[in-house]
Amino acid sequence: EMVLDKCTDTCGYLGAFIAVLGFGSFGVPIKSDKANKVNIDPLVMQTYKSTMCFLLSFLVLLLGVEFSFTPWGIVSGIFWVPGGTAVIFGIRNAGLALTIGICSCLIVLVSFVWGIFIFEEHVRSRFGACLSVLLMICGIWGMAYFSQPHLQSSLFDLVETESNEGDHDNDAESTSQERSFRTLSDDISECSITDSGISKDFIKNPEDVMLGGRYWSRRNLGIACAIFNGLWGGSIMVPMHFAGSNTKGLGYVISFGIGALLVTIFLWCLRYMYNLYLYETDFDKAYKALPSLHLREMWFTGALCGSLWEIANVGSIISVQFLGEAVGYSVVQSALLVSGLWGIFWFHEIRGQLIIMLWLASSLVTLLGVLLLSNEHTNASG
Repeated sequence: EMVLDKCTDTCGYLGAFIAVLGFGSFGVPIKSDKANKVNIDPLVMQTYKSTMCFLLSFLVLLLGVEFSFTPWGIVSGIFWVPGGTAVIFGIRNAGLALTIGICSCLIVLVSFVWGIFIFEEHVRSRFGACLSVLLMICGIWGMAYFSQPHLQSSLFDLVETESNEGDHDNDAESTSQERSFRTLSDDISECSITDSGISKDFIKNPEDVMLGGRYWSRRNLGIACAIFNGLWGGSIMVPMHFAGSNTKGLGYVISFGIGALLVTIFLWCLRYMYNLYLYETDFDKAYKALPSLHLREMWFTGALCGSLWEIANVGSIISVQFLGEAVGYSVVQSALLVSGLWGIFWFHEIRGQLIIMLWLASSLVTLLGVLLLSNEHTNASG
């Protein structure tokens, strides 16, 4: 008998609360000082995530879940690991608040598409579905626009001008304001880690990534990675629908953990093969070119990141199990607000009271679209 068999809806709400905190906070270690100091490679951080996902998955056995494995867990890993690696790059370059916001709404959108076109579910209202998507698009646009670096620069100029026109006795306060609203170019020119947690060693130039024969802004590539994670990684739980009845819900967690670890190992093999191609089959150089795990510096930070994600994953499954997708799945998407608060108040990704208010308003519009679209999906299916 499972421990959860004795639970009521309270367990569902508790699971949702844990999931919101976990999904909204797992990106914090990715932008930590230690990660910045070693310039952590996205695949390395994803390796820590996958390892903890594998190890912690067996804890569901303590809840009375019988051990079972389905190859569909590997399929989920194919969706999650590349998407998870991409979202790490997104968090470190486009910011935690914006990246998780984009991912959350696109995951709901992808789930909605799977339900309608693959599982032949029906929407309660076409108008409601279209309105939901429109709200999500408007919200994402606002989140992206109000997190642009040039807005922070404009705000800095405004604060500096108003300070010069004020009382000269407030020079100390003006200096403090100037430091808190310094521009991205100021941050890049310094050697220390900035207020936003991004070091000079990590971002030397906003357009220092060459792809397809041209330079691309790291922020734009980060946004592209967030979109990729939402569109590709948003299907991670779809394979569970094809698994047997004994490997659904919490019974699927172990299969998912095993699949994630296998796919991560496969990606390392692919990276090594790519290095072999670059170094003309020089095995030693190809091996040495692989990114370091930085175990001494990153073991705790990486383990924390992976643990937060896996605990949140289990919490979301419990939430859906007891509250249903209409309530459980929708409430979990509130994680985008948690990540937004981390990004604003801890990493100072967005500065200035007006800009923060506008960004939060955009995130609320996005969340409203997410909730409405989830409601259209689940009402139709239930």
